[in-house]
Amino acid sequence: MRFLRFLMREFVMHGVVFAVVGTLALTLLYLLSIGAPPSSYPEAGRSLWLMVTGAQDFQAANPGFSAGRIIASGAAITLPLALASLFILAVIAVCGASFATTARYLAARHGQRGVLAVSKLLGGLLGLLAAVPLFVGFWVLANGFGSEAPFPLIALAVVALGGLGWDALSFLMADMERQLNTTYSEVFSTLGAPLGQLFPLPGTMSGYLFSSSLPGFIPYLAGKVPAIIGAVTIAEIVFSFPGLGSTLLDALLASNTDLLVASVFILLCVNAVVAFIVKSILFLVYPRWYEKAV
Repeated sequence: MRFLRFLMREFVMHGVVFAVVGTLALTLLYLLSIGAPPSSYPEAGRSLWLMVTGAQDFQAANPGFSAGRIIASGAAITLPLALASLFILAVIAVCGASFATTARYLAARHGQRGVLAVSKLLGGLLGLLAAVPLFVGFWVLANGFGSEAPFPLIALAVVALGGLGWDALSFLMADMERQLNTTYSEVFSTLGAPLGQLFPLPGTMSGYLFSSSLPGFIPYLAGKVPAIIGAVTIAEIVFSFPGLGSTLLDALLASNTDLLVASVFILLCVNAVVAFIVKSILFLVYPRWYEKAV
C-alpha cells in the first residue's frame, strides 16, 4: 500500500496532473498577457490534446516541430543536462560540506586553523561565483566555445552561477555541523574513525554526519529541480541547442500557441521526471523520511 500511495502521489499527482494543469495554467497566463480572443482558449486545450496523442493534425499545423521531435529534444538535450547539473550540485554540496565540517572540527578540537582558512577561501570563491548573473556566465562561455561548449562545463555553470551550488553547500554544511554537536557524534568521534575530509565515506566521521543529514538533503535536492530546469532552458537558448528552451523561444517570438503548449508541457514533464527520480531515491532508502517530507 505504501508503494501504491507513492506512485499515486509522485507519478500521478506530481507528475501527470502537474504537467497537464501546469501547462494549461501557464498557457492561460500567456494568452491573457497578449490579449488573445476567447476562441483561442479552447484551441489551446485542443493543442495540448493533439500533442499528447501525437496526432497528425498537430504536426501539420507546426511543420518542423512534430510531437516526436519536441519530445526527442527534451529527452536528448534538456533531461540529460538537467540530470548532469543535479549530479554536480550534489557532488559540490557533499564534498564541500564534508571538507568544511571536518575543517571546523580540526580547528575546534586540535587547533588546526590552516584547513579552516582553506575552507573559508573555497567557500568565498563559490559565493563569488554565485553572485555572477547566469546570463553573464553563459555569455562568457558562449564567447569562448560557441555552440560547441561541452555539456559538463555547461552543467557546472548552471550549478556554480546564480547561487545553486552555494545554497546547497550552505544547507548541507549547516545540517552536518548541527549533527556534529549531538551526543551521538561526540561518542562517534572518540572511536578513532578517520575524518573523511574530502568525501564522506562510510565509516568516517564526515560519513557518519552525512548519513544523518541525508534524509533532509534529498528533499532539498528535489526542491531545487525547477530552478535547475529553468537554468538549463536559459543555457539552451544561449548556446543555440535544439532543446526545449530554443523551441519555447521560437514559440514566444512567433506567438505560436500550439508550439508554446507543446514546449511547456514537455518541459514540465522533464521537471516531473527529474523530481520523481530524486523522490524515488528518498522513498527507497528512507521510506519513513519520505512520509515526513510529504
